[in-house]
Amino acid sequence: MQTLPPPPPLPPPPPGPLLEGPRRDRRPGELTTGWRTAFGAGWAGIVLGYVAVWKSARTLGIATWWLGPSSEPNLLFVQLLPFVLPVLMVIGATRGARWLPIAGLGAAAVASAVAVPDLGRFEALAVVELAVAAAGALISVASFAGLLRAARGPAVAAAPGDGR
Repeated sequence: MQTLPPPPPLPPPPPGPLLEGPRRDRRPGELTTGWRTAFGAGWAGIVLGYVAVWKSARTLGIATWWLGPSSEPNLLFVQLLPFVLPVLMVIGATRGARWLPIAGLGAAAVASAVAVPDLGRFEALAVVELAVAAAGALISVASFAGLLRAARGPAVAAAPGDGR
C-alpha cells in the first residue's frame, strides 16, 4: 500500500487591513506617535503634580484658593478646576488631536494663573504649582518638534549621492 506525502503548508496570508489594523491618513498639525505618547505622559505627570499639591495642602493644613480650608472646603467643582485642562491634554493626546502643542501652551498659561492667587499666602505650594505649569509649558514647546507639517511645493526625488 502506498502512502501519499502530506500536502505542502499553506502560504502565510498577505498583509492586509485585517492584520495591520485600521489606518487613517495623518494630517498636518498632528503629533507623531512617539511625540504624542510623550506629550500625553507629560501631561499625565502634570495631573499627578496637582494631586501632590492637593495631598500636601491637606496634610499640612494649608488652604490653597482652589481647595479652601479643611474645615470648609470649596465646592468639588472648584477643587477640580486645575485638573480640567491637563486631563483634556491627556485625552487629546490619546485621541490624536491636532495642534496639541499650542493647546498645551494655553493650558500651561491657565495653570500658571491658578498659582498666582497663592503667591502671597502660601509661597511654597505656589512655587510648586508654578513649577508644574512650567513643566507643562516645556512639554508643549518640546512637542513642536513632533508636529507633522504639510508638504510644500512639488516633491523632488533625491538622486543617488545627492546628499538630500
